[in-house]
Amino acid sequence: MFFLYTNKNVKLSLITALILTYSHLVFSNTGSQNPNDEITATEVVLPTKERRNANNYYALATYSPIDLLIPNKMGITFGLIESEDITWDFEWMNGSLGVPHLISDIGRMSDSRVSIIKRSYSASNSFNFNYGITYFDFGIHLGDDLISKITGGNYPSIDLVSLKSLGVNIGLGNRWTFEHDITLGVDWISWAQPLITINKNSAFLDYATDASDRDNVKKALSIVQYFPRWTILKLQIGILF
Repeated sequence: MFFLYTNKNVKLSLITALILTYSHLVFSNTGSQNPNDEITATEVVLPTKERRNANNYYALATYSPIDLLIPNKMGITFGLIESEDITWDFEWMNGSLGVPHLISDIGRMSDSRVSIIKRSYSASNSFNFNYGITYFDFGIHLGDDLISKITGGNYPSIDLVSLKSLGVNIGLGNRWTFEHDITLGVDWISWAQPLITINKNSAFLDYATDASDRDNVKKALSIVQYFPRWTILKLQIGILF
């Protein structure tokens, strides 16, 4: 199964916290009103824009369950509020997969992304269009089967493939701020695309003698190098300050 849930308890706890926090904030806002007053969803989140304008920075924890190439990424974001209509995310995301299906005999794959993201609210309360640049760091680590096939006692570093590149990102999302400046966000869909390869380290190819193994490594490089990174329902929770 592609979606391998590592650190399941941590991730389930984060999802639960997001749901409980959202529920608490919504009901605490509505519960303080006169029972005879009519409450709308717009009124509940109305302070978002004003709260954003009243602060300078923010910090968020992030969980991305549906994320290519590797799902269940977790990360952190620090941000700068330029104005009520413009914010800047400095985001780090990381995930690993212990049993990849793209290539056999691989021990583990890891995928890290560092992004600078500009969010434009365009006078909207919470909805934002976002775009920016991303640094990609993808690694594939050797499995025991491949290590045992290397002849001559020469072993490369643990990374079978290390691929670093630069690219762009674009997406759509919502970010709400509630009482005490607690902030919840969802990036409904986003796309990060590697464009320029900075470094490609495949030292294993210098040592491997098995043609099939070499072909598998080359296949991995060709797939990963420009494979689009689609993300759906990236969840965020944090605070403005």
